[in-house]
Amino acid sequence: MRLQHMKVIRQTGVMSAACLMFLAVAGAGGFTGLSSQAVAGAAPPDGAQLFRTYCASCHGTTGTGGGAAAVAMKLTPPDLTGIAARNHGVFPSERVTQIVLGKGVAAHGERSMPVWGDVFARKVSNVDPKAMVDALVRYLDGLQRRPA
Repeated sequence: MRLQHMKVIRQTGVMSAACLMFLAVAGAGGFTGLSSQAVAGAAPPDGAQLFRTYCASCHGTTGTGGGAAAVAMKLTPPDLTGIAARNHGVFPSERVTQIVLGKGVAAHGERSMPVWGDVFARKVSNVDPKAMVDALVRYLDGLQRRPA
């Protein structure tokens, strides 16, 4: 019985953290991590800023999995800097794109994860969602540990 109670507390903590992050972004007037040039279509979205805004809370600022919200999760977020290493040195861009969108493999547990998947499925601040996902995937590719 106690184990079930602890599971409920953990799940509540994860959902609370996700809701707080969502409210923080919504309260700030939506996604504000892009420059006015990007909104006007002059520059692509900044993958690093997207990562800091939507991913770092779980995956850590370096992508190694030590984000602040990670302690409340049942499974530790993976080290995103080792994606290519786990795929024989090849960064699987299409597979990562599917995971960001909450499709394909259930890498984040339930298919409703990642928490921000819906953000990347609709236009935010007149930015093409595909451009946002592409920028994030390119950033993740750049984070990969490469052999010297």
